[in-house]
Amino acid sequence: MEWISTKEVSPTVMTLTGKCKIDFNEWYKKKQYDRLILGWIELPPSMQWGVYVDFFDSRRILISTSALTLSETYIFDIGINRNVEYWGDNFKTMNEARTAAIEKANEIYNYPI
Repeated sequence: MEWISTKEVSPTVMTLTGKCKIDFNEWYKKKQYDRLILGWIELPPSMQWGVYVDFFDSRRILISTSALTLSETYIFDIGINRNVEYWGDNFKTMNEARTAAIEKANEIYNYPI
C-alpha cells in the first residue's frame, strides 16, 4: 500500500488528463450524462465526484473518502481489483480529499503498462 502525502489541492477542481480524460469523455457521452440541464462545469463538485466515482468503478478502480470525526480530518483510499493500494489523509475538507483521490486515480489510470 502506498501512502499519499498531503499537499495543497484546489477544493473545487477535479480534472483528468491524458488517456483517462479521453476515455472518461467517451464513457460520459455513452451514459448520456451530457444531456443534463447543467453543463459539467456548472455541476457542484459533489456531483462531479459522483460521476467520476462511477467512471473509475467501471474501470475497477474503486475510490472512497471518509471523515475522521475525532481528528476532524478527511481521508481517501483507492482500491484496484478490490485491494486497497493507495490512501491519503489529513485533508481539511471533504472536497480536498476528493480532489486528491481523483488526481491519484487519474495518475493510476494513465500509468503506462
